[in-house]
Amino acid sequence: MGRGIILGAVAIALLPATWLPAQDQGFLETHPELGLQLREGLQRLHQYDLEQADRIFTRMAKDHPDRPIGYVYLGEIFWWKALLDKRNKRLARSFDKHTNQAIDKGKALLKKDEGDFYARLYLAKAFANRSRYKVTVTSSYLGAMLAGLKGRYHNALAAELRPDYIDCLIGIGGFNYFSGALPAVIKPFAFLIGARGDRELGLRQLETVAEKGEYGQTTAKIVLLGVYYSERRYDDYSDLLFRMIEQYPSNPVFYTWLGNAFVQRKRVEEGIGVFNQWIEESGKEGSPRRPLKFLEIEKGKLELRKGRS
Repeated sequence: MGRGIILGAVAIALLPATWLPAQDQGFLETHPELGLQLREGLQRLHQYDLEQADRIFTRMAKDHPDRPIGYVYLGEIFWWKALLDKRNKRLARSFDKHTNQAIDKGKALLKKDEGDFYARLYLAKAFANRSRYKVTVTSSYLGAMLAGLKGRYHNALAAELRPDYIDCLIGIGGFNYFSGALPAVIKPFAFLIGARGDRELGLRQLETVAEKGEYGQTTAKIVLLGVYYSERRYDDYSDLLFRMIEQYPSNPVFYTWLGNAFVQRKRVEEGIGVFNQWIEESGKEGSPRRPLKFLEIEKGKLELRKGRS
């Protein structure tokens, strides 16, 4: 995460809950197997077990080809990959392909029924993913803001359909915070196109989902990482990253973000010690499955930084 994180969490994942009143039964409620698939797929995704995540989300898209849900997450797989390979145009094309499919599917469903909650929800998520990609991978901030506005529009309509749906606060809170904390150079353009938010309210909303959300807890925490970074709350940023690494020790992206956090906190020596300990533990019986290659890379970066200081 670098300075692009200022807008990155406008790209918000919006994920379905498991309970709803009987009269509000929708697509996921009438297909309970999808909830189980989604939970497993998200666990694989956040563990960076992307091959297994791809199989799960491909099955979801195959079983429900008119729905955006599977395509949304197939696109998200390529966002995670691109975070470690930002110049790879093939990854960008794959991300665009699946995200465009999700958007087209969602729009087609809404033409038939504007009150289709899950069509609205996952259309919002597709635009949010596009916004997140543009910020964190290609640094296209204006394009990210425009995609974020479209996502916010559909997210707001989804929230109107189901006001008690707590995970909708990820999108609402993320947009509130980041549009209320835009850099001065961008803010005038943001106001012209209606990107106005309340950063304090957005922060409270994100913290609520991180604590109480159903499917969206991890997503909310990833967004909060962006908040803490933009606020220069590097201790909170690092503490949250350590907790996420404990939960998902095999995800290399979190280690790259943590290495940067040690630099920002001016604790390079401490960082070298942490990565060195993880390297020494790697492969030992009972130790978490960590990505050794990335541990060595981050340790090397910190050692290089130490040598320059």
